[in-house]
Amino acid sequence: MKKRITAFVTACAAVFGLCSCSMKTHEMVEQEKNIPVPPKLVFLGDSIAAGYGLEGYDKSDLYHCDSYANIISNDYSALLAEEGCDFVMKNDAVSGDTSQDLIDLLDSGDIDADLKDSDAVVVSIGGNDILHIIFSAAEDLGWDKSAGDFDFDRINFKDALASLTSMSDEIDEALKGYETNLVLIEEKLRERTDGEIYIQTLYNPVEYFSDWKMLVDYADGKIDTFNTIVKDGAEKDGKHHYTVIDVGSRFEGQNGDLTNMADYDIHPNAEGHKVIAEMVDAELRKGNYSYTVTVPGEEHWTSAAKGLFIGIAVVAVLAVAGIVIVILKKKKQ
Repeated sequence: MKKRITAFVTACAAVFGLCSCSMKTHEMVEQEKNIPVPPKLVFLGDSIAAGYGLEGYDKSDLYHCDSYANIISNDYSALLAEEGCDFVMKNDAVSGDTSQDLIDLLDSGDIDADLKDSDAVVVSIGGNDILHIIFSAAEDLGWDKSAGDFDFDRINFKDALASLTSMSDEIDEALKGYETNLVLIEEKLRERTDGEIYIQTLYNPVEYFSDWKMLVDYADGKIDTFNTIVKDGAEKDGKHHYTVIDVGSRFEGQNGDLTNMADYDIHPNAEGHKVIAEMVDAELRKGNYSYTVTVPGEEHWTSAAKGLFIGIAVVAVLAVAGIVIVILKKKKQ
């Protein structure tokens, strides 16, 4: 009897062993993985964000110059590849755009797809709202383009003062408009993304005109007002609206080195873009980011395997019972 039962159990074990390898499965589960930088990043704004003035800049293709957007994109793409995560960067900046132009772009819906599911949006806007007013007055104040300097011999200081006064009213009006538009930009971005919004402050390229202190001090005052608007709007009415990237403070005293003002071009040069990239990167890394991966879960038996094992168990019980009955009958005989 023992031999028969042992033989049967051995047979069942053999069947179990053959099935055990092929009838196990891993159910795939989703898992959140933390990463140090945003996997989807959008840049918006004007020519500063677009990379105007850099080698390789093309207004129809902003991805082949060493702008701060592209510097960050290259770094993050390599970093996240090591993490097994895809990286996407969209640069929808438009050279020459004002804050109103950005509002119009958002209203158009043309960049809704880029903003959808973005983890961070970096905005440089407002320079064209006020700087063109200052520079349009520079020539009235004695700026000689051909010489790249001020010609003080042809300045009528009475007219210069009148020009500054007139310009002041125009800029103050532009600053009011910018303050209103900045609120609208933040609201419209919030409607399109759950990602953090970053707003850059403005540097003062007029600082380069060190010989014309009246103009430099005047521009400083107006750009300080601009930057105060940006900073005050970040935390307002007990609510967080956006994070400030204070480019203006970082460029202070170094505009001659970090911009192309030597060529009468207000835009950051290659070194300036590296500096902005470092600032943007530092702020972005303060955020919390993750992405979803699908991984094998715990190993378990398939439904077919469970059914088979139940069947084997039932058959085994019946078989053993049958063998016992047969043996008992033989003993009675």
